[in-house]
Amino acid sequence: MQEFTGQAAANDTHYLPPRHRTLPILASITPIANYPSKLRIFQTNASRYWQVRCYLKGKTYTQSLKTVHKQAAISQAKQFFHIKTAELYGSQVRQREEKSTLFADVVPAMMAYQQSRVTRGELSAASLPILRNRIHNSILPFFGQMPIDQVGFKALSDFVEQLSSRDFSTTTMQQHLVAVRKVLTHAHGIGLIKNIPRFPSIKVVNKPRGSFSITEYRDLVRYARRRVGRKVPYEFADKSRSSAAIFDRYTKVSADLPWMIRFMVNGFMRPSDIKLMKHKHVTVVRGKHIYLRLNLPETKLHDKPIVTLQSAVPVYERLLAKQRAEGFGRPDDYVFLPDLLDRRWLLVVYGWQFKYIQSLAGIAENAANGQTRTIYSLRHTAMTLRLLYGKNVDLITLARNARTSVDMIERFYSSNLSAEMNIDLLQGKRT
Repeated sequence: MQEFTGQAAANDTHYLPPRHRTLPILASITPIANYPSKLRIFQTNASRYWQVRCYLKGKTYTQSLKTVHKQAAISQAKQFFHIKTAELYGSQVRQREEKSTLFADVVPAMMAYQQSRVTRGELSAASLPILRNRIHNSILPFFGQMPIDQVGFKALSDFVEQLSSRDFSTTTMQQHLVAVRKVLTHAHGIGLIKNIPRFPSIKVVNKPRGSFSITEYRDLVRYARRRVGRKVPYEFADKSRSSAAIFDRYTKVSADLPWMIRFMVNGFMRPSDIKLMKHKHVTVVRGKHIYLRLNLPETKLHDKPIVTLQSAVPVYERLLAKQRAEGFGRPDDYVFLPDLLDRRWLLVVYGWQFKYIQSLAGIAENAANGQTRTIYSLRHTAMTLRLLYGKNVDLITLARNARTSVDMIERFYSSNLSAEMNIDLLQGKRT
């Protein structure tokens, strides 16, 4: 009999029992960059969806992420990690052997408290992922291993300097300081620190987006109509931000794009509103005035209906007729790109198409005053045109209809206006 040498034979796998179909496929196991190594995503032969696995407090937690796209799985795995740590640690803050609580130790409890505020309706649900990203990407790498009672003005000033060196805007730096304050406020509330330190002051410089002139708006619509069905050149589409299926299918100018441009300029909504808008949210009102009433899902803690201009009515009705002919247009169908069910990609693909059309129309991405112009600029255009040509439009009415505040209109939306634009109002006389 041949002596066993301890080396594996080439056909050993033929005799070894096969791995169970629910076990991770070894080649698919992927750690999440900049997160603890205990957080990983993987695939199995039992499901087409990605799974997430994380080891916390002596126990392994696994969950299906319900997506076949790796980038989406990574994003959801991060959210799973933050939610699970908040659930497990709750209001408890770990104390180390040397009785020194680190900044990072307070974060899970603070996030659990912010989650409860979202549940009570005090905060927008969309604000929580943004807060998590700021804390994980910038704040924890700087403050994470610092004792919570040693975070003072000097450390905060150094943090601001670091953000400044990364070319963060003053607004973004201020928002990061707000996130740091939330952690310190929570630590103060549960008695870990006696006082909240003084924060460095930052003069926030508003950088509003630009709007389009009437001529530019007409050019955008005209070129969008002419290029429907045309392939968007590669330089305008970022493949890395999408799955291959999304990239291949939606790098053509959609027939809905010219409708979307007109709808936004006559409807005051945000781009995020068109992402979630369904036909059941739209009501055509015909009376003394003709308009659309948009009962959209809540955004930024605003849930009041939006009233459009009359020009939005024929836009919507023609779009609806077109979609019904294609088998869409039901109450639960989306108004724009109804075949794109994964709505995370809508603004991405519209962004590709809009950037291409903007280039064809010869409209620079940066206006003459340096303001950037994107799809969001269509909302700015709607507000600017109302301020210019609306008869006796007051800011409170405009702000409420656009689901914003008078302060935001004055700081951002009216920033493009000059006194000369409304010379008739300045020189007019009361009758």
